[in-house]
Amino acid sequence: MALFGTPEEKEAKNEEKMRKLMEKYELQNLSSEYQNAVKNINQELAGSKLFEAGMKIGMNYKPEDMLKIQYLHAIMEQNWIIIRLLDELKSK
Repeated sequence: MALFGTPEEKEAKNEEKMRKLMEKYELQNLSSEYQNAVKNINQELAGSKLFEAGMKIGMNYKPEDMLKIQYLHAIMEQNWIIIRLLDELKSK
């Protein structure tokens, strides 16, 4: 048995996270070619979320750094909306 679960359990957990992300940003109806892109983007962002959490916990963060992270997070959310709308336009 693996230390933190079997590969199948990890894959199921990742799929559940992806499903929740797709629901959160209303991307369930996204074409399959873009679903893979969303999955790749989400995997890339996973590392930055750890950094963001570390900054919140740490005592040496600057308020202006936190503000930058919040702005970047807002841009990321806007990009999910843009992806969804572009996919809808493409399918019409």
